[in-house]
Amino acid sequence: MLRRLIASSIAVVALLLASTASPAVAAGYMFKPGHPMFFGFPNNPDDYCTGGYAVRGTSGMFITTAGHCFGTSGLPPAAQRVVYGTDTRFGYAIRNDNIGDYRDNSFDGALVKLDAGNDAQQIVVDPLTGRSPGNGRVMGYYNNSALTPGFVIGKMGRTTGWTEGSVTNWQHVGYDENGDGIADTLDYLLCSTVPAARGDSGGPVWRMDANGVMAIGIVVAVLNENGRMCFNPIQNVLNRFGAWLPVFAAKGASASASTAQPLVVTERSGPAVPINLTPVSATRL
Repeated sequence: MLRRLIASSIAVVALLLASTASPAVAAGYMFKPGHPMFFGFPNNPDDYCTGGYAVRGTSGMFITTAGHCFGTSGLPPAAQRVVYGTDTRFGYAIRNDNIGDYRDNSFDGALVKLDAGNDAQQIVVDPLTGRSPGNGRVMGYYNNSALTPGFVIGKMGRTTGWTEGSVTNWQHVGYDENGDGIADTLDYLLCSTVPAARGDSGGPVWRMDANGVMAIGIVVAVLNENGRMCFNPIQNVLNRFGAWLPVFAAKGASASASTAQPLVVTERSGPAVPINLTPVSATRL
């Protein structure tokens, strides 16, 4: 009888503990450079780009991507600014600087604000396999002045994943917006031998070396003659948005909380990247 009373009391206590336990709280979405950005609905196979680096400024933290992902003339209607992951929405575009110019004012970039409860870690990942170069943690970036021809780089993209190559030259490119064989919009980008394809736009361009993972830029286009990637250098992105690059300072640190200063490489170890101002045909990704 005593044993039954004890067993009954234990069962009641266990039930009370179970009923008063705190309910599980769903964790917010944690963005990482290389994650896909879908438009229209989650995992849309027909309309997507790739997310670039998290950046911070006086008004908060944002995710970079290519400006043309949201159109070529400023921000689209509100419903078309929403960004989805594979399962649910996680943010929305708040700025689109997509300006075609001969050289000095050329830029193609956008900022995405994460929805409340979501955050970012500055860890570069391949969206197709989940792999990272090294530990993936971004330690800093290379200024334009530090780049040289043959400089080995990689990129992450939703379509082609992790691909690598090297920097070739600054290139004046033209986009045929109307399909009439005439370059309607001009751009000025840093080009490479890295393969890329539609949907890779906005993805992080990076380098893995003795410094760790270093940011190089974001994907914009490919040259039509060879399908090789051209991109906006990270220095241009930061300057355009008046932002700075949060880096991974400690295990579990988020980009919104990090106060670590990025390593910035400014000196090159070889010749300057050559410039080709003869326009060549290119396609935005």
